[in-house]
Amino acid sequence: MQFWQSIAFTETDQLIDIAKIAEEVGFEGLGLAEHLVTPDEIASTYPYSADGTARWDGSAHFPEPWALASMLASHTRTLRFCTSVYILPMHDVFSAAKAVSTAAYLSDNRVILGVGVGWMKEEFVLTGQDFHTRGRRMDEMLVVMGKLFAGGMVEHHGQFFDFPAMQMEPHPSRPVPVYTGGHSEPALRRAARWDGWFGAGPYTIDELTGHMARLDEIRREVGTADRPYGIIAGLWEFPDLDTCKRLEDRGVTGLVKIPWFFDGIPTSTVEYKRETMERFAEQYIEPLRSR
Repeated sequence: MQFWQSIAFTETDQLIDIAKIAEEVGFEGLGLAEHLVTPDEIASTYPYSADGTARWDGSAHFPEPWALASMLASHTRTLRFCTSVYILPMHDVFSAAKAVSTAAYLSDNRVILGVGVGWMKEEFVLTGQDFHTRGRRMDEMLVVMGKLFAGGMVEHHGQFFDFPAMQMEPHPSRPVPVYTGGHSEPALRRAARWDGWFGAGPYTIDELTGHMARLDEIRREVGTADRPYGIIAGLWEFPDLDTCKRLEDRGVTGLVKIPWFFDGIPTSTVEYKRETMERFAEQYIEPLRSR
C-alpha cells in the first residue's frame, strides 16, 4: 500500500519543505490540486459537499501543478506527483501536453496525469473551452497527448482535433500514466480504459468499495480487467491497519492523507505539518512496510 499526502490549499511557500519531509518519512507522492481562479460568486454546483458549495474561498492557493511538480522534483529524488485532478478539457490540448511532457521529462518520469472533466463552468468560460462537450473532448485529448508523449512525428484526425504531422519535444522516456477521476457512470467507464482511477472523494469505505465493484464490472465488460491497474483513493476517516491491508488486497494501490485544511486548520507551520506526517508514518507507513 502506498500513501500519498494531498497538498491542496497548502501555503505555497512551505511546499519545498513539505515535499522533502514527505519523501523522508516514506510517502509515495503528493497530490496536486488545480483551479485557475476562484470566482467571488460560483453558480456551478460543487459535487463533493452536501450543500454544493466549495470548501475554500478566494484566498486558497492553487499553484499551476506541472510547474509545481517540476520544481518539487528538483528538490527530491523518489517522490512522485499526481494531479488530483487536472481539469484537462478547460485547457487547449497542446499547451496541456507541453506542460505535462516537460514535467515528466524534468522529474525523470515521476508524474501521474490525474484528470477530470471538471465542474466549475465559470473557468471554462474564462478559457474559451466548451463546458458541454468536455467529456468527449477529454477522451480525444488523452489520445492526442499520448501520441505527442511518444515522440517523433505524429498526426491526428478526429472529431475535435485535426492536425498534420508534427513533433513535440522534450518527450518523456516512458509513457505518462493516466488516472481519471470521478465516480459517475461515464467517469468510471472512462477510468476503465486507462491506467488507473483517482477516487478523490473523500469517501467512506463502503462508498469506495462500491465504486470499485462497479469499476471491476466495467473493466471486465470492456476487456481491460487483466491489465495492471492503479487505484488511489481518499477516505474521510483512515481505517485501522487490518482494513488498510484488506483494501490493498481488494485492489487499492494508494490512500490519500487528507490535508490539514480538512482538519479545520486553514494555515499552520511547517513544524506542525512535519509532526502530523511523522505521526502518520509511525501509525501507518512503517507498520505496513514491516508486514
